[in-house]
Amino acid sequence: MAVNRMLRFVTVPRDMPSKRGADERREDFDEIYREFAAAKAEEQASRCSQCGVPYCQSHCPLHNNIPDWLKLTAEGRLREAYEISQA
Repeated sequence: MAVNRMLRFVTVPRDMPSKRGADERREDFDEIYREFAAAKAEEQASRCSQCGVPYCQSHCPLHNNIPDWLKLTAEGRLREAYEISQA
């Protein structure tokens, strides 16, 4: 079971939210990317392998706790994930 979880990044392709077009973006200062559906965010968060050396966290310029944030998102605990991302 743990092996399957560790290798989800192999079987679940990386997907990003769609970008708003340049013509639309130049009219405002809103986000570049459109919102991700909750189910899609959970699927993408499940790609995290929860490795022992989280390079994503050590290289994050905001020093976010990315592994915990992704784990909560993958479990559908979006409110808690949001709170961690804002800490």
